[in-house]
Amino acid sequence: MNIAKELFSISTEAVKGNTDPHRAVELLQKLSALIGMATDEWIEAEMGYNRLYKGLTNDYEKISEARANAKATEEYKQKLLKESQIDSINRLIDSMKYLIKLKMNEYQGSRYQT
Repeated sequence: MNIAKELFSISTEAVKGNTDPHRAVELLQKLSALIGMATDEWIEAEMGYNRLYKGLTNDYEKISEARANAKATEEYKQKLLKESQIDSINRLIDSMKYLIKLKMNEYQGSRYQT
């Protein structure tokens, strides 16, 4: 499963603003699965960066030089992208929870109105 593609699809649907509570619950379930997969991918990206950084510390006399060079690599970019994905998923999870809560309150309020 392509996390970025799924995240984009869910984000697009959520932005429309006409998501019913049942669909919001489905999206929330998808997001919960995505966060697990994104976390696994982030761990791999983090470990890849750490291995690269460790190697560079042997190549440079100063740690600051090694760090600067490590941050200019594809491994660091992938690490940042995965962190960004996790942040986006968490924000969408919060939004879906809020939407569900609002809709539940609307339904409860409408039940008692005559």
